[in-house]
Amino acid sequence: MKKKFNIKAFEVLVIALLFISVYSCSDDDNPIVTTGPDAKSINGQVTFVDTNFILTGGTYLISAYPSTGWPPMAGPAAYDTIHVSRTNNVLNLIYNYKLVDLNPGDYVVSVGFRKSTGGQSPIMSIYGCDTLRAIDSAGVACLFNPSKKATIGSNNQGTAGIDMLSWSDTTKKIY
Repeated sequence: MKKKFNIKAFEVLVIALLFISVYSCSDDDNPIVTTGPDAKSINGQVTFVDTNFILTGGTYLISAYPSTGWPPMAGPAAYDTIHVSRTNNVLNLIYNYKLVDLNPGDYVVSVGFRKSTGGQSPIMSIYGCDTLRAIDSAGVACLFNPSKKATIGSNNQGTAGIDMLSWSDTTKKIY
């Protein structure tokens, strides 16, 4: 009888020490603090205002160009593919994106369509100069000098909430 008691007492002691150990290792006093978007990244959402997507022969892209290199004469500093998809046989019109590995500076963010065959790729939206604001209040096209830029800070701080409207129909390009 005494032997059974010692084994039970030993088991209880081990379990108690295990619980104390696990509890003391918890990090409840130091919650994880989110400080904003990932470093060197731009993210946001593109909402398409029509459903005239081109489903073959190319790819929709969201791209970031250094503001000093706008309008673009070369490739973007970063880009992400917008995968046109359906949910319950209905085209999705809202896409989240994230552009990464960007150096500090200001960027013009655009939505375009890259043709598989090459050639000029139409741009259907620019942040600050999208389908809603293609003409500024003075009646001037804003595409050559977009009023809004996405900024990566000198400390590599990323930026979030770069949301924009865009045409999917490439015949309604703004550039």
